[in-house]
Amino acid sequence: MRFLLESTRRGSKSLLGIFAILLVMVIYTANFVVTRYSILNGLNSLDLAALRYSVSGIVMLPYFYRLGWKNLGGLGWSKAILLTCLAGSPYILVFFFGLSFAPASHGAVLNPGIVPSVVFLGMVFLGLQSFSLARVLSLVSIFLGVVLVTASSFSLQGSVLFGDFLLLVTGISWGLFTLLAKVWELRPMQSTAIVSVISLLYLPPYLLFWYNGFESASTAHIISQAIFQGIIMSIGTIYLVTYAVQSLGAQLTSLFSPLVPVLTTLIAIPLLGEIPTSLQWIGIVLVVLGMLRAAKINS
Repeated sequence: MRFLLESTRRGSKSLLGIFAILLVMVIYTANFVVTRYSILNGLNSLDLAALRYSVSGIVMLPYFYRLGWKNLGGLGWSKAILLTCLAGSPYILVFFFGLSFAPASHGAVLNPGIVPSVVFLGMVFLGLQSFSLARVLSLVSIFLGVVLVTASSFSLQGSVLFGDFLLLVTGISWGLFTLLAKVWELRPMQSTAIVSVISLLYLPPYLLFWYNGFESASTAHIISQAIFQGIIMSIGTIYLVTYAVQSLGAQLTSLFSPLVPVLTTLIAIPLLGEIPTSLQWIGIVLVVLGMLRAAKINS
């Protein structure tokens, strides 16, 4: 792949950026399975959000304090609050709410599938990227491929469509976070601390209105979810995505997002014995070709 060779010539930082974003894609792929398992075993979406941000917020609190309460390391409170809305507790609550109406497979498609287009259009709007028909065709290929991978699971039911809409909104939100991480030149630890700590504001209403004492979940399950949601998903993904954006750029980083449904489909072959249909194979090929074409344009 040409962009990998270009990254090698640019140095180890770019290679680490590629490794970081690939690791994020693996974590995202696992997240849909882990979250679904958790919901089936006594923890609802509100509980998961509370576990995620109580752990990550407390862990990142010392670094947040070091940033300085007045300007948060030069970012400012208005930008910090916007970032938190795009990638913190408001984002994950809308995402979980969407999954209560639509299947998890839809989340694996609509959320990451729209990210490259959001980043591209945002960069064009800000004058950071010229409009290119070749790039648009690459993004169309990616999105069409992502849809084909899971086309068989989609439904025209009103509640499902509402869930799909919410999942699409979260994809747009994550795309904007990716874009702003580059535009505002965020440092990985800075963005992680800000989003994690400000998301602690979710805990008071949760404890007041929704907390039930985790009555249906075992202690081991609660601890494992606290580690996965709070450390791996919250701290890990935000840090790794911000690092990848600063190493590779927002656009190249966003191109990896559509790998989530592709990886999910491929992993299902050895683990579940589910062989992709012809339509799904075509979708996988379209995603890969679109990514390669867009990466070539970007390099």
